[in-house]
Amino acid sequence: MADNLRKDGFHHKYIAKLEVIVNGVVETSDVIGAIFGQLEGLLGPELELKELQRTGKIGRINIRMRREGDKSRGIVELYSGLDKVRTALLAAAMETVDKVGPYPAKFRLIRILDDREERRNDIAKRAAEILRKWSVEREDSFRKLIEFVQRESAKSNFILYGEEELPATRGIEDAEEIIVVEGRADVINLLKYGYDNVIAMGGAVEKVPKSLIKLISEKEAIAFVDGDRGGEMVLRTLLEQTDIDYVARAPEGKVVEEMTAKEIRKALSSLIPADDVRRELGISPPKEEKPLAIQKVRTTEEDEKLSRIPEMLREYYLMVKDTDKVLLMDDDLHILKEISVGDLLNELNDSRGVRYIVYDRIVTQRIVDKAYEVGVRAIVGGIAKDIVRRPTGISIYTTQ
Repeated sequence: MADNLRKDGFHHKYIAKLEVIVNGVVETSDVIGAIFGQLEGLLGPELELKELQRTGKIGRINIRMRREGDKSRGIVELYSGLDKVRTALLAAAMETVDKVGPYPAKFRLIRILDDREERRNDIAKRAAEILRKWSVEREDSFRKLIEFVQRESAKSNFILYGEEELPATRGIEDAEEIIVVEGRADVINLLKYGYDNVIAMGGAVEKVPKSLIKLISEKEAIAFVDGDRGGEMVLRTLLEQTDIDYVARAPEGKVVEEMTAKEIRKALSSLIPADDVRRELGISPPKEEKPLAIQKVRTTEEDEKLSRIPEMLREYYLMVKDTDKVLLMDDDLHILKEISVGDLLNELNDSRGVRYIVYDRIVTQRIVDKAYEVGVRAIVGGIAKDIVRRPTGISIYTTQ
């Protein structure tokens, strides 16, 4: 409404709003006539309504009336360009109008609005909206900058592996545990989030490249596939033709190249032993498997490795050596549970009284943190990898 008045050439500072109740049915023109008629000469020539309107010191008086039975009720709005004192005088004078036409009437001031304050509030709200949008745009720009740096950094650590030139990360050969994905984009995405042990099948679906088969046979290997039909086909090929150790899947309908860091961590922390998946799918293990439990005559070197494990725990380590088994034991070294490595983190969440963990696989920071959280005193494993925090009160023993 204030904008419309400015178009008419009148700029007001205040709006006086009054309620009017008339004990009879009247029209808007009747109320206007009553106001002008009863205020004429009441406040002297300086505040004569007709003269104030003629000189542009007040705007038109807007009235909205409605009928309520045998009465009329409405709102009167006086737009004033006068100062506060004169505007208040006019509002008070309008409250003295006691008759509209032949009917008794009552005018009551509801409030006087400072239009400049209203405009300031509107400006403040708009400024806040502009600032929010500006902040979002800046954050979006910064996020894009970070993503660009991550992508470029990932490209610098990207290599082509083997005679088939499979997409891979630079650290693939030195890693003891590798992640096998489907394509180049998957490698880039994992590399962006700090995974330096990734290799792709390079577009192969029905036949696994020879260099990849050999690499998988030498490493602890995880198949990380898309959560769609294509991912299932790739997984079946890997299970049939390689001795892959674990399986991780993207959420249903999602592909690895589009996963966030959190989604990747969640998928890789929920590994399923490959043999369990083979049984589920009715797949026979490949003909050439990694030797899991070949009995050897212990050499001096092996004795030296075993000596790194406390004597009271050695026999338990030998029970799980070269297998996927994990022993969870209590204070008295009684075996509480025998599980697979893929179930270890979940079991630690659910089990009570576990004080010793013995297995022949990688001891990771996640396992150490979870073990410390539930009160484990010692962990025996094959090798410790990327352990940057060793909590006080928990011992870690490995053969390497």
